[in-house]
Amino acid sequence: MDNLFLFTGDDTFRLHAQMKSWKEAFKEKYGDMNLAVLNGAESEVGDMISQIEAMPFLGEKRLIFIEGLPEAPKTRNADKVTKKDEARDEELKRLTDYLEKIPETSVMVFVQPAPDKRKSLYKKIVQLATVKEFIPLTGIPLNQWVENQAKTHGTSISSEDAEYLVSLAGQDLWRIDQELRKLSAYREGQPVDRKAIDQLVIPTIEANVFHLTDALGAKDHRKAVQNLHRTMAAGENLRQTFYMIVRQFRLFLQVGGYLNNYPSTSPANIATFLKIHPFVAKNTMGQLKHFKLEELKSAYARLLDIDVALKTSGIRITTDDQDELAMAIERFILRFCTTA
Repeated sequence: MDNLFLFTGDDTFRLHAQMKSWKEAFKEKYGDMNLAVLNGAESEVGDMISQIEAMPFLGEKRLIFIEGLPEAPKTRNADKVTKKDEARDEELKRLTDYLEKIPETSVMVFVQPAPDKRKSLYKKIVQLATVKEFIPLTGIPLNQWVENQAKTHGTSISSEDAEYLVSLAGQDLWRIDQELRKLSAYREGQPVDRKAIDQLVIPTIEANVFHLTDALGAKDHRKAVQNLHRTMAAGENLRQTFYMIVRQFRLFLQVGGYLNNYPSTSPANIATFLKIHPFVAKNTMGQLKHFKLEELKSAYARLLDIDVALKTSGIRITTDDQDELAMAIERFILRFCTTA
């Protein structure tokens, strides 16, 4: 069917951008009187079908977005099916059967980023519809998106600085877009450079940990401590930061072990095996080149000592006082960077 669509996928920024683009193009051609947006969870199936069946007003087409796939009531009790449950089931079956009867004058778009693929309605939609899945961007496509998005905000950014921005802001396009808006206003039409990024962009906790471990690989204790303090200044929970450092060193050991067995493997294979994001796998492989296996094992053992101290009150930490843990992490950094 060429008039039934499903927009889905975890990249909700590009999904919503596609919706906005379709709406604007449709209104320009057919007018806003023929555009309807319904909440799939709250709207009655009869109302949905009425919107689809309605004839276009002074135009040739109608466009109906249904945000969220209609579902059975969440209060449903498996042991006691109520008349309301039965009625809703009948309504959903009615909508499922109706999908093959959508008139040519209507274009129907279901929008559900993370659908329950076990449901009959979803299976029917996938069988009949054109599915547009928005998968999160990574690597070069993500950097290219950043470059293009910068232009929409009246500025520009090099591919190298786009990659650097991603390393600080993470891969969430909503956040990257907000950072680009801020950087564009700050640069007043001039290209975004690394200096501006460092001045305005507050790194995610993941980015700070990445740069901290990068500094450890370079034996640069000043930069590592600076990243630690930057995390604290951003108001992040230091305990969470510590456990992310532990996680990163555990990843080093896991990825290093996998590479020892399969030296020519790809980041995608490692990501699948360890169930991590390909972006994380690629970065971890890059950082591993700066570490020796024995120093990683020794560092991980020292981190576990800090963990034990945390859990046995050897290191005291409260929401208002994180100094003891900060000192323990700083000592770890200094010891790691000064060990040959």
